[in-house]
Amino acid sequence: MLKNKTFLIIVFVAAFGLLGYYREYFFGNYNNAMYFMYNGDTTVPVRPDFQMFLNLSYKAVYYLKYVFTIIFFAAFFTLSYFSVKVFTGNKKILKWFTYSYLLLLLLSAVLMLWTYFFRTNFESSEYSFSRWLMSIAESPLPALFFIATSKLNDELKIKN
Repeated sequence: MLKNKTFLIIVFVAAFGLLGYYREYFFGNYNNAMYFMYNGDTTVPVRPDFQMFLNLSYKAVYYLKYVFTIIFFAAFFTLSYFSVKVFTGNKKILKWFTYSYLLLLLLSAVLMLWTYFFRTNFESSEYSFSRWLMSIAESPLPALFFIATSKLNDELKIKN
């Protein structure tokens, strides 16, 4: 049993590491392509696998970034959900985990829309906070929190 648990920990850590690395690679290069399109120059050449975006309009590439953000959000949610399911097996915790992810998405979207319609300044604190919420959702932090919470809950049940 311990070997199986250790193997699963290694698998999930590797999966989160690979997904996180690819997310950083993707958005770093995507932003570089956007910068090149907007300014006409960049200190770092646009990688060949991202040059396809240069054929689109800047506006299309800008709005596609939101689609890619949702895709990565869904990928992190799925990986996190299965890690919480495997390591806790608790349906109630899985339900609260899902609610927390939906709350992160909802708060981020509301703040982004607020900034878009009322502030029109994407350097505002609402926009920064919205991006910060997405960075939490696109990380293993929610899964780790709920797994740890589950273990604390188990410990409290044993003591009582």
